[in-house]
Amino acid sequence: MDFSLPEDVRMIRDAVRRFVERELLPLEREYGFEEYNLPREKRAELVQRAKDAGLWGLYVPAEYGGPADIGHVGRVAVQEEIYATLVGYTAFGRPVLDGLYQCNEEQRERYLMPALAGEKRPAFGLTEPGAGADPSMMASYAENRDGGYVVNGRKTFISAAEECDFILLFARLRGTQGREGITGFLIDADTPGFSVERHIPVIGMPTGSWTEAPCEISLENVEVPASNVVGVPGQGWRILQGSLGGIRLGFGARCVALSEKCLKLARDYSLSRVTFGRPISDRQAVQWMIAASAIAIESLRWITYHAAWKLDRGQDARSEISMLKIAASETLERVADRAIQIHGALGLSKDMPMEHIYRGVRADRIVDGPNEVHRFVIARSITRRYWFPGY
Repeated sequence: MDFSLPEDVRMIRDAVRRFVERELLPLEREYGFEEYNLPREKRAELVQRAKDAGLWGLYVPAEYGGPADIGHVGRVAVQEEIYATLVGYTAFGRPVLDGLYQCNEEQRERYLMPALAGEKRPAFGLTEPGAGADPSMMASYAENRDGGYVVNGRKTFISAAEECDFILLFARLRGTQGREGITGFLIDADTPGFSVERHIPVIGMPTGSWTEAPCEISLENVEVPASNVVGVPGQGWRILQGSLGGIRLGFGARCVALSEKCLKLARDYSLSRVTFGRPISDRQAVQWMIAASAIAIESLRWITYHAAWKLDRGQDARSEISMLKIAASETLERVADRAIQIHGALGLSKDMPMEHIYRGVRADRIVDGPNEVHRFVIARSITRRYWFPGY
């Protein structure tokens, strides 16, 4: 298999790297290594600069007006550069849920295209108080009424629901169970009965910063026209599974980028920090931490690229996606921990980005499916002979 990048992808990747180094990395200390700290005006300014540089909407396929159809491997390569910064990465435009690409022509004009252009902001409504790792347990339901649907239920830990213009929300047709009947609905945020009940303070998010805060939302007799059903009623499980695969691929690229950031900081500090007459980079304990982090990062990178390679070929990559989800979250956690240890007390301070990364990565073992569930998926694939490592 060949992971070499085409020339057009290399050009985009290098342009993103230059933009990040010039426009974004210098902002990290100013805004405390927190994306949430950037004022709206500053974000708008960065978005405009990215557009002027031709770097807006890099996730958008060419058929929808994106700059290039770079595929999943190219997307991973570009995302590694985007996520090298802790502030301003939204300047490049947010990845749109793959499920939105299942919209029909009318829905594309009303929802997908404005979302791709950054004119409307979507949210993703899946998790419920009693249905997180297992979405088939969802209790939110929709019933036919007057040629449309009425949706009732409650969703929780819905990112940026306060800021969204519409939500791709999943509920089951009343009277169905399990995966049967799950249906995707496009619901405008100003629809009567749709309301944000509260923000949920979580680890890794500064108190009082609600722009990206997960929310709990309620739906009380929310009327949705039949024209706002995504795909075929009752067949939302397939759309749901397709949406999550793309998200988790980007998860791998982000954790590679942040792990490399931690390792570079640890390397530089170990070369400059002198104790007992020698730089700590000469100490075996430090050398072994650096080596262990380098091995883990390179392993994660190739797990991610392999999953992307399979997706580009239309192959089943469910096991590889689960592997990269586990490896990504656990690699970043260990690499950040080692970087903090090498820096000593400085690593615990907010003068450095590691404490921010370390707080945030704890959530990564839970979001997008707990790691234990992904281990179950891998083991089931092997024991039921769906998949086995090797070629």
